[in-house]
Amino acid sequence: MHLDLSTLVAMGSFVAACAGVVLLVAWSLNRQIPALALWGAGNLVNAAGILSLALGSALRQPAWSQLGGSLLVLAPGLMWKAARSFDAARAPLLLALLGAAVVAGVGFIPGMQNLGGALGRAAGAGYLLAAAGSLWLKRSDRLAARWPIILLTALHAAVLLTGAYGMLSGSIGHGELPAVMSVFGLIHFEAIIFTLGTAVFILALVKERNEAASRMAARVDPLTGIHNRTAFMESAERVVERCRREGAPVSVLMCDLDRFKAINDTHGHSVGDAVIRKFCAVTAASIRPTDVFGRLGGEEFAIVLPRSSIEAAFARAERIRSAFADGCRFVEHHKVEATVSCGVSASENAAETLGVLLENSDAALYCAKAEGRNRVKRGDLPRPDGGAPNVIRVA
Repeated sequence: MHLDLSTLVAMGSFVAACAGVVLLVAWSLNRQIPALALWGAGNLVNAAGILSLALGSALRQPAWSQLGGSLLVLAPGLMWKAARSFDAARAPLLLALLGAAVVAGVGFIPGMQNLGGALGRAAGAGYLLAAAGSLWLKRSDRLAARWPIILLTALHAAVLLTGAYGMLSGSIGHGELPAVMSVFGLIHFEAIIFTLGTAVFILALVKERNEAASRMAARVDPLTGIHNRTAFMESAERVVERCRREGAPVSVLMCDLDRFKAINDTHGHSVGDAVIRKFCAVTAASIRPTDVFGRLGGEEFAIVLPRSSIEAAFARAERIRSAFADGCRFVEHHKVEATVSCGVSASENAAETLGVLLENSDAALYCAKAEGRNRVKRGDLPRPDGGAPNVIRVA
């Protein structure tokens, strides 16, 4: 079967234009994601560059070929900026335009057209490799759609480098379209796969990230950024179960801000919110990465400390109480003097359920409130063997 070069070129340009339009339409529905517009614009520029090269080759007009070469460098530059933009990384527009400007300048120098063409393909490959690298560096978000984009982008860069070598070696002349059966002729097929694949997976990546953000929002308290009640209970259950399997101790703290309604009534809800955020900042700085911290509702918080004895948990609660009292004497220029009361319970081998541990901590918390607030109380728990309690209350 004979493969017609002009048909392949027209198809490549048409596919790039369609992909660009689709991404721009998607951006119009998600204006907060400029990466869609940038990558879409890159595809449209790529389509124009392919047509310009085809016209230059058919009409033997170097100006068209020069324009096409510059546009085919600008397209990867915009895609690089899109990849950086997707992860909110800095990407100056001037840098995205620089490659095309340099290639255009070199192309006007007599006898340097082939070098300009090779430089253009190498610059395009550089932009694409930088885009792939940028996406790879942010892989910690575990979005599966990143990987196909990275692979397709790196593959397209490799093909462009093959074309740069072909122009330097003289196997491809300036303004010529690569023959279908040549090594660089693979770009006629690979470029279509790259264009369609990246467009599909960029849309999938946006959808995947939006879904991940929705799941996160459903588990995070919007005011403080810590676990909400649902997320806390799920994470805490897993921690207690793991300690139970390992026979390790586990402790639970219940914390309640003292006279919080009076703070809101006296100083306003903005100050009340600032007090809550201050408590969360103090607590987050005082606990370990393995501890689970969540807001149960209002001004009530809970912390699960795996592999922590009652003594260690009590000491940690005291540090939180003291640091919070010191840090909340004044909030937003208001004399607030906010304090917190805490209840602590523990199990030597996590034999008790999370519910029991929370109930005991809650009972200790109410004792702290009853005895004057701004203090930590320890709750009683029976020993797993039915002996004497393994914790005692301390005033």
